[in-house]
Amino acid sequence: MSGFDTPSGLHAAFDALLAGTQRQLRLYDHDLRWLDLDAAPRHAALRALCVGGGGHRIELLLDDISRVAREHPRLMQLLRDFGHVLEIRQADPDAPRPDHAFVLADRQGVLLRPDKATVRGTLHPADPGRAAALQQDFEGMWQRSPAAVSATTLGL
Repeated sequence: MSGFDTPSGLHAAFDALLAGTQRQLRLYDHDLRWLDLDAAPRHAALRALCVGGGGHRIELLLDDISRVAREHPRLMQLLRDFGHVLEIRQADPDAPRPDHAFVLADRQGVLLRPDKATVRGTLHPADPGRAAALQQDFEGMWQRSPAAVSATTLGL
């Protein structure tokens, strides 16, 4: 386990978790403001996971999806190109949602922030017990999530 309390520490922890992800990445957060997913190295790592072969999944579950399309153009390009691998949904606003944010990698790696409003948290690169409990929480929220971010814009 290693702790962090700065944006650069969070980025380093997320990058380490992402680098070790082989098949599945699941993320729950208020929005994507702290993770800087459009940064070139993170985008490249997400893209590599997308092209990695059958069965790979990236699932992002957010309380607020309103700024995703506007503030994350590279992520939106991945969604357009790899919609069969990458999915972004909004958490059910009528259901209770946890105060913490987390990222799960391959059912064993966990990045946990006890308060979604701050960057402070811990990285647990191999903690299947903690990951299993969070997987169950994520799965329940994912199944109740009503809206997905669309990779295309409709209009005339």
